[in-house]
Amino acid sequence: MNTISKESDRIAWELMILEDLKSMSYEDVATKHATSRGTVYSIAVKHGARKHEQRIQEKKKQKKLRRQEFLKQVVNATVKSDVLDYLDGLPDGSVDLWITSPPYSIGKSYEESLGQFGLMYYVGWLLQVVSEMARTLSEQGTLCLQLGNTKLPSGQPYPIDALIMEHLRSMGLNFKSRIIWTASHGLTPKERLSERYETVLVFTRGDQSVFNPNAARQPQKQPEKRAYKGKNKGQLSGHPLGAHPSNVWTDIGTVKSNSVDRKDCGNHPAPFPIKLVKRLILLYSLPGDLVGDPFCGSGSTSVGAFETGRAFTGADLLYEDLREDRLSRLAPDLITPLTGITDRSVAAWMAEAKPKNNEACVENSNLTEGEIEDLFGVVA
Repeated sequence: MNTISKESDRIAWELMILEDLKSMSYEDVATKHATSRGTVYSIAVKHGARKHEQRIQEKKKQKKLRRQEFLKQVVNATVKSDVLDYLDGLPDGSVDLWITSPPYSIGKSYEESLGQFGLMYYVGWLLQVVSEMARTLSEQGTLCLQLGNTKLPSGQPYPIDALIMEHLRSMGLNFKSRIIWTASHGLTPKERLSERYETVLVFTRGDQSVFNPNAARQPQKQPEKRAYKGKNKGQLSGHPLGAHPSNVWTDIGTVKSNSVDRKDCGNHPAPFPIKLVKRLILLYSLPGDLVGDPFCGSGSTSVGAFETGRAFTGADLLYEDLREDRLSRLAPDLITPLTGITDRSVAAWMAEAKPKNNEACVENSNLTEGEIEDLFGVVA
């Protein structure tokens, strides 16, 4: 029976197949009912009657428990592990912010363990990694992928973000930003322009995600500028904490041999600038969130997370001793700089400040006259 014309006949046919599955193999049931093995299996799946269904469900429960136990072990720790093994161990929706820079497959020393990838093999492997990062991202989580160029089979460079952008959208992730961060130095090729930037792709799991623009505001060029029309005419037109952050970052640069970050990054050939990591963390997460990096290398992401009051997790096959030493010397930041505020902007906004009557506060206060003067100025 290949075609079922009536709903009642179809249901009866499916029930016959389910009954036969109790004592026969998928192949034998398919032969008996003149249908395909795939059809028999799909009916079994539909009714929760796959062979060994109980064992399958038990394995799912065991996997969930195993992942929960693994997460407890890797929070506020980094592990020596293959990236896919590490990601497979994490529960669904467990990470609030992923920040990472995967290998580019261009021959760096830390890529030797990965072998020499063909381009399509490399892209396929990278998409496996990113799909697991998407699975483990929390409902309001954010994924930040820092990317440069890989090499085509011809040896010519090609931007990795152009290779994977559409695949990220097909995973159900929402595009938010493509950040350009520039470098002032680099190689000078003979037949093309010098590469002086890399990108950070920012995607989110859901429509609503954490975004804290104050963490990355930049100084305004004219903090004294005023609105010339509208309801705010004559008032300062800017934001008191600085200009809204853009997607072009020119104030970070790479970690060079004489950089402040270099002494903490050992012999890693391409470490994350700690300033870049912290800016992303402050922009896209909240204190107490879990920040992860499956290619954590010298440990910059973990350092940035700890110093800004976030939990961290990470994995890498190399630089284990370097990370351990670096993380053992950490201390949390006691302040978070507001990078958009300058002396000039403070002066502009202080000039706009209006006197406030503090008499009620002063009258009910137990402060001494000197303490009141320190807080509010001279009180008449």
